Amino acid sequence: MSFLKVNTFNKQFNTQFILNIITPEYVGSAEDVTDEIINLGSIAVKSGTFLFQLRNKNINGKDLYYIAVKLMKFFSLYGSGKNKPLVIINDRADIAALSGADGVHVGDDDLPLTYIKKIYPQLIVGVSVKNSDEAKKAEAEGADYVGAGSVFNTSSKSDAGKAIGADMLAKICRSVKIPVIAIGGINLDNVETIINTGIKGVAVISAVAGAEDPLDAAKKFNNIR
Repeated sequence: MSFLKVNTFNKQFNTQFILNIITPEYVGSAEDVTDEIINLGSIAVKSGTFLFQLRNKNINGKDLYYIAVKLMKFFSLYGSGKNKPLVIINDRADIAALSGADGVHVGDDDLPLTYIKKIYPQLIVGVSVKNSDEAKKAEAEGADYVGAGSVFNTSSKSDAGKAIGADMLAKICRSVKIPVIAIGGINLDNVETIINTGIKGVAVISAVAGAEDPLDAAKKFNNIR
């Protein structure tokens, strides 16, 4: 990771509660999906969201690259300063690097973390974990943050698995020094129940993208202290 990204990433995690907006798995042509994602990207810009994660397991690599490039161009044109989110690509470190994104988020079925760090040292790398042992392993291998969950039951991610709950979330936070972002079933009604677990932020899909007023929802998450 470049010094600038390291500095920005660590500074933000140490000074504010982080919102990571993750894209729903939109369906349709690459152009239609791009429009949906850029609309959500505009919410991220207007609300001052720090992380924006492009995730869609239903599209091929060619389309994911196309969308990623369009998204990065949008943010370069309309995002500035603190209102320009860092962009994380799900699963595909190669596409993250080629599109100029800031990082990649990976799970068990993706390229090994140590390999990504060696080949793409400029990328922020987040790792999905479900328990403290997985979190400690990710930290030891060089992860910049972990996404812990699913904290609550969720229908937004078909691969979320069984909910880990607030107690396991707190255990994960105690086990590592890198930032922990909670994910899975989190909304404005239940987020207060996990604030004191030690998390540095939350990642949401439907709580923003599916909200009646997505911008208002994003602003409320970003105002959490």
